[in-house]
Amino acid sequence: MSRNSRIAADALASVRANPARTGLMMAAVIVAVATLSAVIVAIQGTRERITALVNKHGLDMIMVRAGGDVQVFAPTADRGLTGLMETDARAIETTVPNVRIVSAVQNKRGITVVNGEHSIVTRGFGVESDWIDIRRWSIAEGEFLDAADVSSVARVAILGQKVARALFPDGGAVGGTIRINNDPFTVKGVFIEMGVDAGGDDWDHRFVVPFTTSSRRLFERPYLEQIVMLVDDPVKLKATAEQVRGVLRARHGMGAGKPDDFFVREPADVQGAAIDTSWTLWILLLATSVAALVAAGIVIMNVMLLAASQRSREIALRRAVGARAADVLRQFLLESLFVVLIGAAIGVALGVAIGKALAAAGIASATVTWAPFAIAAVASAIIGVVFGLQPARRAAAVDPSSALRDRAV
Repeated sequence: MSRNSRIAADALASVRANPARTGLMMAAVIVAVATLSAVIVAIQGTRERITALVNKHGLDMIMVRAGGDVQVFAPTADRGLTGLMETDARAIETTVPNVRIVSAVQNKRGITVVNGEHSIVTRGFGVESDWIDIRRWSIAEGEFLDAADVSSVARVAILGQKVARALFPDGGAVGGTIRINNDPFTVKGVFIEMGVDAGGDDWDHRFVVPFTTSSRRLFERPYLEQIVMLVDDPVKLKATAEQVRGVLRARHGMGAGKPDDFFVREPADVQGAAIDTSWTLWILLLATSVAALVAAGIVIMNVMLLAASQRSREIALRRAVGARAADVLRQFLLESLFVVLIGAAIGVALGVAIGKALAAAGIASATVTWAPFAIAAVASAIIGVVFGLQPARRAAAVDPSSALRDRAV
């Protein structure tokens, strides 16, 4: 057996011979690495979920929101801004070459919808018939609005899944009559389940009516919250967004240097903002994980410093039979590395399990890749070397003759 193999075998034997000491050091590593791994798994899952949501709702869609402030996600309350009109939507449709279809959009929160003894307070949207193609929604039951519904100011509604279940718990929503703010509407269709978007807006907790119906009967106002549009060539999306901005600035009389009274949003804005928002939380969690790793390193260092003092006779005997100071230093470093790497392996498994449990509970998303394993191995090796070096140096500095003489006395 080579010298290095013998040193490694001695280090492993020492780790196994002191289960209480090893368990104390390993517990700190397990907790720290489990926290770090769970955070990494959740970060990866969150990024994938955001990207999937953005892709699902289209990389070829542009949205214009009323108001000059940058609002990537849906506002949390109705703002009552009057800057966008249907005529703006028609101007974009006819003057911007790369725009294929356009829909004016109105929406309002806090609308009471009733079916017999069942009721729900939800959010209503007024849209045009092309809106479903722009937003890439689908119908689970019935059918969507058509041009005739819009032109005739029809009292028909399409329900989100949660609204349909609340009003028609036994099913059979299509063809039923509901009352929206006490006005009768026929349910023409029910959307498929869409879930929550990247900004946390619940797409299943809403209903949709024709734009003409919302503007003339339900909301009784002409101004819009949004204009949504689909482009022919996604490669030209940024240039098209600038053209849309130019058209609206000209229509709204925005002179040079005057800020916009609207915001043009692209899919990349949503993805970037959602990832930035999630990173704020994850950075805090990562910092906590790093602090836990450092704390684990301090525990390992203190325990091994104590062990170096307690094992002075063992070290002296090894030196007396030919071991060099460098051999002792390497053995103690290997003991530290064995403890942290075994603890890291257990911690990663525990962290992945925690991440999956959080995902199963709907608290966070989770995606498992090689990253938590690689990061845990590297971080643990660094901790093992950095915090194991001082105890290893102290052990290597033990004077054999003094240690044996002190023990003899």
